[in-house]
Amino acid sequence: MLEEIRNKYLYNKTQIVVLNKQGVVIDSDDLLYTIVLSKSISTFHPFFETILSLIDQDNKEFTFSCIHIDVNDTKRTIDVVFNSGCNAVNPFLIFVDFTEHYNSFQSIAQEKNESVLSFHLTDLKNQQLESEKNFKNKFLANITHDLKTPISASLWFVGMLEKSEITSQQREIIELLKETNTHIKALVDDLLDLSKIEKGLIEIEQKSFDLVKAIQQIDKLIRHKSEQKKIDFKVEIDENLPKKVIGDKKRFIQIVINLLDNSVKFTKKGSVTLLVSLKNKNKLQIIVIDTGIGIQSNYKEEVFHSFKKLHNSKKIEGLGLGLSIVSNLVALMQGKIDYTSTKNAGTIFEIELPLTIYKN
Repeated sequence: MLEEIRNKYLYNKTQIVVLNKQGVVIDSDDLLYTIVLSKSISTFHPFFETILSLIDQDNKEFTFSCIHIDVNDTKRTIDVVFNSGCNAVNPFLIFVDFTEHYNSFQSIAQEKNESVLSFHLTDLKNQQLESEKNFKNKFLANITHDLKTPISASLWFVGMLEKSEITSQQREIIELLKETNTHIKALVDDLLDLSKIEKGLIEIEQKSFDLVKAIQQIDKLIRHKSEQKKIDFKVEIDENLPKKVIGDKKRFIQIVINLLDNSVKFTKKGSVTLLVSLKNKNKLQIIVIDTGIGIQSNYKEEVFHSFKKLHNSKKIEGLGLGLSIVSNLVALMQGKIDYTSTKNAGTIFEIELPLTIYKN
């Protein structure tokens, strides 16, 4: 039985080669390779020069693992066992075919190496992204701090000039200066807020405020911009909207103004409409509809990214911060934001914010 098992499973897996003390091949069963008799084993493959240097020793056995032998189009990876023999026994070699085993092992090792490399590469990329993020936030914090002081000073001087005796032409120039400085200040504030958001330094307040007055404040600010562009601006408030709610008034106004400002900026003609209503008694629904240039469908994943401008027109100003800040603030308030858009036909933004109705 043992011999049957040996013949079945080892017959084509091993080869025995008998040598004399000079390293000349005396016999071979040629089950793995065909070896020419009466010639030195070194002529079969250069590896066996090693065997010749050990053949003078008596009763010594050596094992050489994972030897790649490619002879006469036969490629195998084998273990070689060499017995140097003695006066009574000729030296002999045993070849054990481990090709399948070593190939499998090599494949597993390769997968492991690739997995390790992939892990380290991902780790390096994450470190690089974190380093870039920290650098950006530090830069934004420093530059906004440096800009706020001169901008505030400039606005103060403009305010003082407004109170002085000036001509109508000078007043127009001062008004232009005031608008320009206000625009720059808004951009600086956006940069500072973006830096704070990414650092996790902004906390959402939960205080009571007059929701209707907040919307009226927004109306006044945006209406002036829409009139300058000669587009219609409409505000529609649900009659069931509560007057007072609990939430973050500052961030609510910031979200809606940024959203409306974005729509006014990208609308050349037509209208921008703000709809505010109560949804499910504990959610505020804000919808902004414009007839602007729209957003291409391939920009769906990039609309809310920082510093991402979705147009090539040099006539449209901005750093691409508005929608990014809106998206981040909505997320901080545990709300939802989405949009639908048709190129050259307009965009509809829809926001849901959790708000609690204030009760005395």
